[in-house]
Amino acid sequence: MQDKLWTKGFILLIAVQTVDMLTYYMVAPVIAKYAIEQGVVVALSGLAATMFAVVSVVARPVSGVLSDRMGRKRIVVAALAVSCLAQIGYAFVPSFELLLALRAVHGLFYALFGTAISAMTVDSLPESRRSEGMGWFGTAYVFGAVAGPALGVYLSDEFGFRVMFLTAAALAAIGFVMGLFLEGGESPASREGERPHLSLGSFISVRCIPYALFVCFIFAIWSVITTYIVIVADARGIVGAAAFFAVNSAALFVTRPFWGKMADKHGIQVTFVPAIVFEAITLVLLAVSQQLWLILLAGFIKAGGTGGVLPAIQAQCAKEEPERTGVAMSMYYLGGDIGYTIGPLIGGMLLDAVGEGGLFWAMLPLDALAGLVFVYLAFRMRKERA
Repeated sequence: MQDKLWTKGFILLIAVQTVDMLTYYMVAPVIAKYAIEQGVVVALSGLAATMFAVVSVVARPVSGVLSDRMGRKRIVVAALAVSCLAQIGYAFVPSFELLLALRAVHGLFYALFGTAISAMTVDSLPESRRSEGMGWFGTAYVFGAVAGPALGVYLSDEFGFRVMFLTAAALAAIGFVMGLFLEGGESPASREGERPHLSLGSFISVRCIPYALFVCFIFAIWSVITTYIVIVADARGIVGAAAFFAVNSAALFVTRPFWGKMADKHGIQVTFVPAIVFEAITLVLLAVSQQLWLILLAGFIKAGGTGGVLPAIQAQCAKEEPERTGVAMSMYYLGGDIGYTIGPLIGGMLLDAVGEGGLFWAMLPLDALAGLVFVYLAFRMRKERA
C-alpha cells in the first residue's frame, strides 16, 4: 500500500505556511512606500526591506541549529506570534528607527520560521513521497507570492496602511492559532536525550553545500528576471510583461507535484536535467523576445524546470542529514537567500555593461555553473551507490 501523503498534519502545515507567506507578501511590496509616507527620504526607504533581508540571511545558519536543538513547533509558534506583533507594530510605529528595529526582529523570526516549518514538514512525510510532498508544500509560497502583493496593495491604496497591517496581523494571528494544533516537531536532540557541543560543523552541512550552490545559482537567475524583466520589456516596447509572473505561478501549481512524483520514483537526477535545460531556454526566450507571447512562454517553461527541482532538493537535503533536517533546510534556504541577494547586483552591473539586449544572454553562465554542480552530484551519487 502506498504511503499516505495527505494527512491532517500535512494539510495543517501547508495552511500555516500559506498564511505566513500571504502576510509576508502583503507587506513586502509596500513597506518602502510606507516609509516614504512616514517622512523618510526615498534614498533611505529601501532600508526597511533591506534590513529584513539581511537579518534573514545572517540568521539562516543559526536557524537550523535552533530548529534541531529547541524543537520545530516551538519555533514555528513563536515566529507566528512575533509576526502578528510586528504587523501591529508597523501599523502604529512612531519613527523610522523603530520601524527598522521591527523589520530586523521580524526578519530574524521569519528565517527561523521558514527553516523550522520546512524541517517539520519534511520529517512528517513518508520518505517514498517526500519530493512530491515538498512540491505541494511549495504551492503555499506560490499562492502567497500571487495573492499577497495584490491584497497588500489593494488594502493600502483603498483603506490605508494601518488597515493593511492590521489585516496582516489578523491573518498572522490565525496562523498562530493553527500552529498550536500542529503535532510533532520535537527536537532530535531531545529525542536522543543529549545535546552535542556546538562547533562550526553544527551550523553547516558539508553534504548539502552542493545543493545550496545549485539553489544559489537558480535563485540568482530568478532574482535578475524578477528585477529587470519589466525594464527590459519597456525598453522593447512590450506591454504586459508582468503577466510573466501570473503564468509562471499558475504553471508551478501543476509542475511542482508532478516533478516531485518523478523524483520520488526515479531519483532526484531526473529533475536536474529539465531544470538546467528549461532554465537555459527561458533565458534565451527572454533574450530574443520582441513579443509578449514569447515572454509568457518563458514563464511557463521556467516553471517546468525549477518548479520541480527545488522541492526535490529540499527532500534530498533531508535525506543527506536525517538527524539534522533543521540544518539541512537552513542550508537550502541560505543558498536561495544568497542568490536572491546577489542576483540584482549582478544584473544591474550586466545591464550597464551589455544593455537590455545582452542581459539575459549574460546570465547563461550561471545556468552552466548549476549544470556543473549537477555533474558533480551525479558522480558522487554513482560513487556512493557503487
